[in-house]
Amino acid sequence: MSFNATLNAFGKLAESNCANLINGRCLGERGCPVVIQALCEGFRCPYFEAAVLPADPELQERYSVHVLKQGRAAQSSKKCKGCSRLFKTGNFRVQYCSDTCRNHGKKKANRISDKKYRKKREISTY
Repeated sequence: MSFNATLNAFGKLAESNCANLINGRCLGERGCPVVIQALCEGFRCPYFEAAVLPADPELQERYSVHVLKQGRAAQSSKKCKGCSRLFKTGNFRVQYCSDTCRNHGKKKANRISDKKYRKKREISTY
């Protein structure tokens, strides 16, 4: 899905579910950045992010990838290999969001490696 189509989907979600939009007008100070598609200019709506966006997990993931990443080019959003949550990192090699997930991933990889080693050793002894 293109960036413009994603912005349109955010606007439709806000128009249908946002309590701050009344008759197409936002109760916020400067108007709804989601509906007028000012997200790409760095304007964000905390109410939309906290209350409206969690209703659609797929759009929430796209929002964090497209919009939250755009403000900080040095950081990117990634999905944790352990718990599948999104997290921000400046290092493209990081795969886990925390030490707990990383340790769990190491243990899992070691179990798989040990299992292969034992199986290989068992076959070669016969």
